[in-house]
Amino acid sequence: MKKRTFSLGMLGLALTAFLAMSITRTTAQTTDAPRIDTDDIGGVVTGARGPEAGVWVIAETTDLPTKMARIVVTDDRGRFVIPDLPKGNYNVWVRGYGLVDSARVASAPGKIVNLTAMSAPTPRAAADYYPANYWYALVQPPDKSEFPGTGAKGNGISEAMRSQAMWINAIKTSTCTPCHQMGNKATRELPQTLGKFGSSVEAWDHRLQAGIDGGAGMYANTNRFGRDRVLKMFANWTDRIAGGELPPQAPPRPQGAERNFVVTVWDWASDREYFHDAVASDKRNPTVNANGLVFGLHENSSDHMTILDPMKNTFSQVTVPVLDEKLLPQPAKIGVASPYWGEEIYWNSRVIGHSNVMDQKGRVWNTTRTRGPAAQPAFCKEGSSHPSAKHFPLNNSGRQYTVYDQTTKQWTIVDTCFGTFHLNFAHDADNTIWSGNGGVVGWVNTKVLDETHDQQKAQGWAPLILDTNGNGKQDAWVEPDDPIDPAKDKRIDVSFYGIAVSPVDGSVWGDLNEFPGAAVRVVPGSNPPYTTLAEIYELPYGQVQGQYVYTPRGIDVDANGVFWTVLASGQYASFDRRKCKAPLNGPKATGKQCPEGWAFYPMPGPNFKGANVEAGAADANYYNWVDKYDSLGAGKNTPIATGNLSDALLVLQNGKWVVARVPYPMGFFAKQVDGRIDDPRGGWKGRGLWTTSANRTPWHIEGGKGTLPKVYKFQMRPDPLAK
Repeated sequence: MKKRTFSLGMLGLALTAFLAMSITRTTAQTTDAPRIDTDDIGGVVTGARGPEAGVWVIAETTDLPTKMARIVVTDDRGRFVIPDLPKGNYNVWVRGYGLVDSARVASAPGKIVNLTAMSAPTPRAAADYYPANYWYALVQPPDKSEFPGTGAKGNGISEAMRSQAMWINAIKTSTCTPCHQMGNKATRELPQTLGKFGSSVEAWDHRLQAGIDGGAGMYANTNRFGRDRVLKMFANWTDRIAGGELPPQAPPRPQGAERNFVVTVWDWASDREYFHDAVASDKRNPTVNANGLVFGLHENSSDHMTILDPMKNTFSQVTVPVLDEKLLPQPAKIGVASPYWGEEIYWNSRVIGHSNVMDQKGRVWNTTRTRGPAAQPAFCKEGSSHPSAKHFPLNNSGRQYTVYDQTTKQWTIVDTCFGTFHLNFAHDADNTIWSGNGGVVGWVNTKVLDETHDQQKAQGWAPLILDTNGNGKQDAWVEPDDPIDPAKDKRIDVSFYGIAVSPVDGSVWGDLNEFPGAAVRVVPGSNPPYTTLAEIYELPYGQVQGQYVYTPRGIDVDANGVFWTVLASGQYASFDRRKCKAPLNGPKATGKQCPEGWAFYPMPGPNFKGANVEAGAADANYYNWVDKYDSLGAGKNTPIATGNLSDALLVLQNGKWVVARVPYPMGFFAKQVDGRIDDPRGGWKGRGLWTTSANRTPWHIEGGKGTLPKVYKFQMRPDPLAK
């Protein structure tokens, strides 16, 4: 056999060929990387089987005045672009279904960072990243056959629980989930810090008494179910999870438009405070306050209003004022020691703020306590010459208005006779603000208030009167408990939970969220309160369109005058009055006259455990909002709901769900949504939604005790790589 020899020239050719192949291979690995600008971080995520599509890439920095993270989703080739990052050092990592968190890689804007996804070693490790509703769906309510309850001497279910639907409503919308997320790690497990107990039932009995919200709140509510029975249900749930039971299905990875979201998260406030609402613009004109401050209102936890400057990445706080400086904080008493705070009284609020909106001048209107209920102005009461007091006097109100002018940094207190709760402005020349509580709807004509500073003249209120005699006007009425009188109208005693004003005809809408619930429409008329009439439309409880439907919570009215609400039964529901066939006044128009006006859209995600459960989904939806002006980029008049157990905003785009999940930190829990358009010509970068995580237990958020509440901005790009 002839021996081969290599000359120096041949060796050089071989090295040249090898280097060429190496360069080609390196180029092949990097040419798929996305193009980025100097303020972006981009790259490709690959796993054991190649590119990872539909996973989240998170970039977080502590170099700014407050901690900030920005989150995007990879495209179908595993590529990502995290756009428009402030200068700083960032940790970048991957999170996704089927994975565990990848190693955090240090990077900075202007760099390409290719990341390696880490497959979950076990199904349990993978499930730790599922949103809470997948775990809460493992709860098994009592079977339908056990209702109605027969009390302590029977099946242990309260006699007030007449159906399984009422039970599910209570473990979702009306008792547990309005305050905190159920199904997250903090609630689906019984931590050692809770103490040692003889059984999980005893542990739950103790847990529901813990902290300020314990004895007088959570524990007292167990009587609504039958205490022993509801404790057994929750104990069975956590026992099965501790024994290894997992959600039977994994959440789907983001698809389609779900990959276009950019979510920015800032820390604000303190670890003892929680928010109810945040506001960024005027809901009637989202170009108000462009690029401006965002205002968050706290509820029981403090008297602060927290303010984010998203341009400077800073937050500050101001104190909400009161009329009566002797007003005491809401009484706070520890039930049993909190595993997080011990015996510390960590909430201390006098104003008990609830909701806020912004007006056309950029002023922030808050519903807060400014005085005691008994310190009602004389003009509100019987004997006053005020038109509303002559018609329907009011002896007390729980919350009033405080107004913050961000230009002057001054507060104004508007002392209302009617109680305030949720609030919204009308689309009228008077910029009328509406709220509803205590069986009335109340308004303040802010044009009159600004011109005269006369609070008595600027406000009014009206009882809710049904036109049951059918003559088209308000007459003498019978009271709520009285039978229909064919010669009179009828008053209904409804306190609105949510409130919204139709941009089409100025009618004011609210909801009754007592089971099974109803929508209420109020027409002020030409001379309120004397001309004000109401209509009520009950939810057609039971199986409708193949679904169980009951109990609204949040509400809004879209650009066509259609009423929207989220239901405890697990649907987004609309009510279109234009579809009604029966007369809308008269003796039969007391709630059941228009079932054909309702339509229902089942929420995404799993349902509770059990056969033929009287619900559509285990997710809880506190509030909803209609994006009339395309603040997000999903289209005008797009309904959006809060997914309080799914860590998400749920966008109903063209009748299909688009889930905007916040994967980090787990525990996102929104109670209101606000849209703002900073630049109408700026494409997706000029638009966004704003909200806050409104959980009474921010220490349940991923990170545990010491974690600060968060404020969020959601943006929707045309594609996952848009810069």
